[in-house]
Amino acid sequence: MEAKRLLATEALIDTMQYDKPLLAKVLIAGATNVGKTSLVNSLVFEGFTDVAPTIGVNFAQKLCHNDNGAVNLSIWDLSGQERFQCLMPRFCQGATGIVLVFDVTEPTSLDSAGHWLAHIASYNSTPPEYAVVLAGNKLDKSPTIPLEDIQTFCDQNHITDYIPCSAKTGENVKRVFHILCTQLQQNCFNLTETATKVTPTSTCGSR
Repeated sequence: MEAKRLLATEALIDTMQYDKPLLAKVLIAGATNVGKTSLVNSLVFEGFTDVAPTIGVNFAQKLCHNDNGAVNLSIWDLSGQERFQCLMPRFCQGATGIVLVFDVTEPTSLDSAGHWLAHIASYNSTPPEYAVVLAGNKLDKSPTIPLEDIQTFCDQNHITDYIPCSAKTGENVKRVFHILCTQLQQNCFNLTETATKVTPTSTCGSR
């Protein structure tokens, strides 16, 4: 297991040292009809269209930039329907980032987001340190969930970043993924620092 971690670290260090985009598999998770696919489409295509519920999983790719560099997001938009739950363990393996989406007008969708987070962690025998952003979608409507309830949810699930947003208007959509990318980069840096301390003579990333 330690060898696998070191190999992963070598790839991360190599990416950071040679200014390549950081590669990250990101899951978009939450109950059905909370607007997960619309959120992804708003980011990737910068527009909004009504879409049918996802069947299984949708895929998208997005290269994002910030002050720390570039992150190439491989986005897996997971169906929120119960009949596809048996497929989730395969889809979730290897992910390092999660955007948990709920509908700010539907309180039960916030509870569902918590279940999704627990399920995703259980699908990995050695869960990574996930980058997690909670996205409260449909801000263009009248929110019905008190901010105190959202804060409690974040505290209980150790989530540091909550972003209210609207896939329909585009408000804060880019911010959701910008913050996710920053977390991914920080986690990458932390993993690199840990590996360096454990193996100070390592030549990871050298060519």
